[in-house]
Amino acid sequence: MQAAVSSQKSDGAWAQAAQLAFRFLFLVVFVLAVGWAISNCRQVPPDSRAIVLRFGTVVRQARAGLLLALPQPFERVIILPSADRQIQFQIDAFQGAGAAEQSSPVSISTNPRDNAGILLTGDMSIVHLAATLFYQISDANAYVLSSEHVAPALARLFTASAVAVAARRDLDTMLVARPERNSASDAFRLGRESLRSDLMNEVNRRLADLASQGESLGIAVSRVDLVPSIPAEAKAAFDSVLYAMQNAETAIAQARTQAELLTQRSNQGRDRFLTDAQALAQERITQARTRTDAISALSANREGLSGEMLERQLYQEQIGKILAQAARVYSADAQGAARLIVPAGAESAQ
Repeated sequence: MQAAVSSQKSDGAWAQAAQLAFRFLFLVVFVLAVGWAISNCRQVPPDSRAIVLRFGTVVRQARAGLLLALPQPFERVIILPSADRQIQFQIDAFQGAGAAEQSSPVSISTNPRDNAGILLTGDMSIVHLAATLFYQISDANAYVLSSEHVAPALARLFTASAVAVAARRDLDTMLVARPERNSASDAFRLGRESLRSDLMNEVNRRLADLASQGESLGIAVSRVDLVPSIPAEAKAAFDSVLYAMQNAETAIAQARTQAELLTQRSNQGRDRFLTDAQALAQERITQARTRTDAISALSANREGLSGEMLERQLYQEQIGKILAQAARVYSADAQGAARLIVPAGAESAQ
């Protein structure tokens, strides 16, 4: 009888243990079921939006805030950036083999795949572009459906657009490479400034063509960052031309300086000679006027008694100076027949 009682007690303990285990499992399953049921209830950040897919089909779009959705696999929630948020996309094919060193020029590789960023311009020159795109999601539904193809499709579209834009331009409208062609003028400067906008418009045009064909990627390019450069093989030639031009400009500047100095010296000598000549001429004119003042006065007052007296006075003042310059003087009476000749030496002896 005691054995029967002990067996009943052991059976009751096992039953209670099994009952507690089932209750615990039921509680765990209930908690898991609640967690699964609210697994797609989440908070959408302010700079994002949510796309809800039901069995692979987009059913609705939610803005920032609390989102309530059925648990997976019934519904799937994808968080996307908002419409005004820019997404950066770097064109890896345009980085080249030496993309790690931005300061070093890109070299032309023997592998054609590494030369994707080297383009041919309209004037048969070559230029390398290091490009980074910034795009916005304009159509969230189309972007979700084609999300796996956005990156490769955008890279191909940019490559085709870059080839088309570069073919319509010359090298100087893409970067300052040849100063000898007056690359600092307004036409070249405006061309370089519009390069990024032209490339962005070309990419958006191709995206619009895809959308018109029913293959929309749901994005729109908002900005293009470019770093154009010349490959290392061509950079040496451009550097030598630039060096020769700088030397020529230095020589021209030195020649102009010497010419200006020579011109200034010539002008100074001319001004000095002209001043001396004018002063000498003025002095001679003054001396001539001084010597002829008496004659001028005599000519003005020749009529009358005062004129005869002035003539006689001038004659007496000047005749001695004139005769003193002669070696011999002969005097004759104009009215009589007698003639008197007095040697100059005899007169001085007396």
